[in-house]
Amino acid sequence: MLSLLVGWLSCALGLWVASHIVRGVSLTSSADALWAGALLGVLQWLLTGPFFFLIGLGTLGIGFLLSFITVWIASALVILLTAALSSRLQVHGFLAALSTAFLVSIAGSALRWLATR
Repeated sequence: MLSLLVGWLSCALGLWVASHIVRGVSLTSSADALWAGALLGVLQWLLTGPFFFLIGLGTLGIGFLLSFITVWIASALVILLTAALSSRLQVHGFLAALSTAFLVSIAGSALRWLATR
């Protein structure tokens, strides 16, 4: 239960920070960050694992060797999908999505570290 809560909050925090730092990413309120964070968490759970596996197979294993880049790109694509499905989050462009994926990852790492302390 704690990992689900940490995942949701890390997505929401990362999106909120990105909306303040990254050009092309916007949220209108903190409640929108919580909503979009929940949607992003569900979509990442559903799509990132199978997507990562398909990229690894499609690139004959190179995707597995460079998994950090593969997961980063997959996360950016899921963020773009989240923005397309939600009117509360707007992401304009792939570079904004890449930056947002990076910030969501940092937020997740920081919150997981805090949760284990």
